[in-house]
Amino acid sequence: MQIPVYAWAAPPKLTELDHFLRQHPHAKHLVFCLKQPVFPDFTPQPNHATLARILQNALRCLNFTAPQYLPELLPNTDLWLLPQEHAHKLYQHFHPHPVIWQTEAIAQHTPQIPKPWQRLPEKPPHADTPHVLIIGAGIAGAATAYECAKRGAHVTVLEAHEPAQAASGNRQGLLYAKISAHPTEQTELLLAGYGYTRRLLEQLLPEQNTWGASGVLHLDHNQAETQRNLALSQHTHHSHLYRYLTAQEATTVTGIPQQHGGLFWPQGVWLNPASLIHRLLQHPNIRLHAHTPLQTVHHDGKNWQAHTPDTIFSGSHIVFCTGADSRRVPIINDFPFQYIRGQTTLCTATSGSLKLRTALSGASYISPAWQDSHCFGASFTPNNCDNTLQTGDDEHNRQALAVLSPYLNEHLLSGSLSGGHAAVRSDCYDHLPAVGALGNPAAMQRLYAKLAHDKNYRINTPCPYLPNAYANTAHGSRGLATAPICAAEIAAHICGTPKPLSERLRLALNPNRLIIRKITHPKSQTPNPSCQAA
Repeated sequence: MQIPVYAWAAPPKLTELDHFLRQHPHAKHLVFCLKQPVFPDFTPQPNHATLARILQNALRCLNFTAPQYLPELLPNTDLWLLPQEHAHKLYQHFHPHPVIWQTEAIAQHTPQIPKPWQRLPEKPPHADTPHVLIIGAGIAGAATAYECAKRGAHVTVLEAHEPAQAASGNRQGLLYAKISAHPTEQTELLLAGYGYTRRLLEQLLPEQNTWGASGVLHLDHNQAETQRNLALSQHTHHSHLYRYLTAQEATTVTGIPQQHGGLFWPQGVWLNPASLIHRLLQHPNIRLHAHTPLQTVHHDGKNWQAHTPDTIFSGSHIVFCTGADSRRVPIINDFPFQYIRGQTTLCTATSGSLKLRTALSGASYISPAWQDSHCFGASFTPNNCDNTLQTGDDEHNRQALAVLSPYLNEHLLSGSLSGGHAAVRSDCYDHLPAVGALGNPAAMQRLYAKLAHDKNYRINTPCPYLPNAYANTAHGSRGLATAPICAAEIAAHICGTPKPLSERLRLALNPNRLIIRKITHPKSQTPNPSCQAA
């Protein structure tokens, strides 16, 4: 049964919306198109104060660059907010679900035909309840499992180690969006994902014991960042999301002396990623199997058969959320990723460092104290897959902290180092994650081999997709902002629900682009020996 989609060319008044909700108590999607980059008028009114409060709180992270998907905002109600340039493309999110306009309809643009390796095959909806195999239990795997589970799918998560141990095992990460001042694909993804994860935190971890909503200040640590921060500060329509602070203002906001100004994200947070991951995996439709590495996998014509040391797991769909382990996991190991080692350092808080109220970022970062320790770093070593702690990286982090905040460096010199976390992250050549349906790598290299001689060679051969196989991986250091919204996109494809990402992003994130680049740029895809041997 399809859930109806109701659309407005402009946000309705609060009284009209409240009346509509009372008249339509069933499950539904509400779509508000935003003609201008201004907030909808949801001023509290008599008898509508609760509705106004919910909407105002949900829109604190509203952006006017990317489509926004706000699931379960109200009982039986998912809300969608589409900026002006996206209002003409509702089919990208809701096809084949019919849209029921509550105002005069907005004319829709004709869909463009994507390249064959980006073009998903038409297929009927899955007749039975999907049983999804998720490979990996970091932030991408846990979020994908959660999004599939809450749509009614049965989910089995196979994790080679323990959840939240690899790149997601950092003690404190930052949630904000390091964006360009230009409307790039990465900017669209980061703004959509930042708001999505921020709302997810409030829904799943409302007590804030393991995260702090005290803001993030991205400092002017070099000329390029200063210019970028100043350019972003001109986006007055986003002043609720980020605003520029002078050094004096930054000192007041952060609670410690600042030598430079920067871009302040007032709703940015520091977060213990493991807490969110474990909460995501608690959904009753999810079965987690830790210490269960995937050894081989094949499709038997109906289901995927995942072989582990002790058991064979069967599922209608499979999603690879394997991060740096992708180099050791069948199928996804044929996709060329980049691997980067990073290490953070923990230091015992001191009376001086406890004055820090907000997270600081620049060429490195530091979080406010949590459980009497600060987390700071991180080192960045490409083509290195060693995940053991290195004293040299701790020294690197100390030196970076001295540049980021001389005050904190001075006041933490007396604090003892109390450990840290080293891990390897995976990334793509264009610094966008790999998200979407997977083609058969070997078959693609045969079918599209002529692109090696001419990357513009016209080939219309349909992509040889693997049946019901997907990836949500290679989020680099941006996984807290990007992995959950990408998980919602994957779950929507599997479960046949509306899709949160725009077609522009869907094409940009398509994992098959990595195989095409492997064909067209073979020399740039040579694997690093140290990573392959690790």
